[in-house]
Formats: sequence, structure tokens, C-alpha cells
Amino acid sequence: MKTSILISSYNYGSYISNAIESALKQSVPVHEIIIVDDGSTDNSREIIESFGESVIPVFQDNRGQAAAISNGFAHATGDIVMLLDADDIFHPHKVEIIQQIYIENPAINWVFHDLKEVHVDRMSAEDVQISKDITPKRINQTQIISTGTLNYDSPATSGLTFRKKSMADFFPMPRADGINLSDHYIKFYCLATSEGLHVSEPLAIQVIHDKNLYTGKQSHKALATRARIFANTAIYLEKIAPHTEKFCQNLMSEALSCAHRAGIYKEVKQLSTQYLKDMSWTQSTCIQSKAFLKSVLQNKA
Repeated sequence: MKTSILISSYNYGSYISNAIESALKQSVPVHEIIIVDDGSTDNSREIIESFGESVIPVFQDNRGQAAAISNGFAHATGDIVMLLDADDIFHPHKVEIIQQIYIENPAINWVFHDLKEVHVDRMSAEDVQISKDITPKRINQTQIISTGTLNYDSPATSGLTFRKKSMADFFPMPRADGINLSDHYIKFYCLATSEGLHVSEPLAIQVIHDKNLYTGKQSHKALATRARIFANTAIYLEKIAPHTEKFCQNLMSEALSCAHRAGIYKEVKQLSTQYLKDMSWTQSTCIQSKAFLKSVLQNKA
């Protein structure tokens, strides 16, 4: 079984060498490590090229993370694709563990796992302890998501893995600036379309630092990022998985709520205009009212 590690990066020259090293130092051989640089303007290209033939570099003009991941997927030849953010680190035994789980579960299309948040000053994959006795938990949200909710808290990008053939109809992802369409779209699609497995062990480190656009922040900038991500995810997920309609409506409501608090409501409302027009007046009003009420309550908290 071939494995592909896919790293997408934009101006993460300060971190990407650690991510690549963690992919190279796995306890079992990795078939290929693909690094898609999304038009970085820092020293990322120099760092990536310094690894020579041990990695497959792909350089593209700046088109956003969705385009970068899609480009990497197109280059991947492995049976299993494992995503790795350029500022995160894989545990040395991650590929070995995940690969074995897929071998033992041939009908499973995706396997997600826990992440451990570590501040950049203290990061080291070797410092994360994992159990030797790993029993994946079966996750099936395909019916639950149609009711408008989920009862499973899925991980960020570096905790996502899937069989390449199962995502053939999903890629390429729609175009979106920056990280406005990324891991949420991928993991919610997986949850909506098939049963999978979850490993309750931190098989990767999610590095917390000043450049994080989403993780661990409650600033207006982070709220604005969440608003754009939720809105784009709602718009495109419902198109590719129509049975997620109620879930996407709730996601859009959350997007508008975040937009209220971040001061970018007009921008996100404009983004969601066509989405809201395609539903009944009652549904559209309900989404916007829920968003406004939630933003008021959050501001008072």
C-alpha cells in the first residue's frame, strides 16, 4: 500500500523544514512527499529545494490553499493521502499506524486522528506520548449530518487522511482565496459521504504560533477568517452533498454570526447572497435571524 504525504504551504519558511523532516523521519518508508508552495514570497522555495530528490516540489502562483491541496492531490500516486500543514509535525509512527489501520479495514475510506496543540517554542514530535494499544473508533455521521448537526469533533488538516480513490469525485476543490476553503470542506465531505475511523491518539502536533490564521484565536481577524471559511464551506458542500442542506444552513448562520462580530457582515452577506436567494424567504430569514441573535449573545458574554 503506497502512501502520499501532501504538504501545502504559503510563506511558512520559518516552519516548513520541521514539517518536511517529520515526514522524512517516519518509522516506515513513505512512497512520496509532495510539497505544494502556493506562490510564497519568503525563503520557502529555497528551503523546499534544499531537500533535493527526497521530496516532490510543486510550485504554483498564489491561488489559495484549496488550489494548492487540489494540485497536490493531482500529483499524488499513493493509495492513501495524508495531509500535513506546513507548520505542523507528524509523530514518527503516524504513517506506520495509519497504514496498518487501512490494511486491516479495506472498506474504510478515511481515518482521522487527534492532534496535540503545542506552542512553537516547545514543539517536538518525540515528546508526544502515544499508546501502543490503538483501537480506532468507528464513526458514521452520514445520516446525522442530514439533520443539521454532527456529534463528532473532527480534527484540523494534519489529522486528516483518506483513500485517494474515494476522493476522486471531490477534487479539484473550488477556487477560494487564502484558506477560505480548506480542511472544513474536506472533512465535512468525508463525514457526509461515508463511514470512517478515528484514532484517539495525537499522531501529529498542531503548532501554535503568531502566524496562525485560525487556530487558538478569538481576535476579530480570526473571527473574520472563520466567517469566510464557514460561508464558503456551506455554499460548496451543499452543492456536492445535497443531503447536508440543513447542516450547511446552520454553518451559514454561524458564518454570518462570526461576520457580525468581526465587522465584515456586508462582505459575507454578499458572499452568501446567491445561497440565500436559492431558498425560501422563511429559511433565509431564519438563518439571518439566528446569526444576529447569536452574535448579540456572544458579544454580551
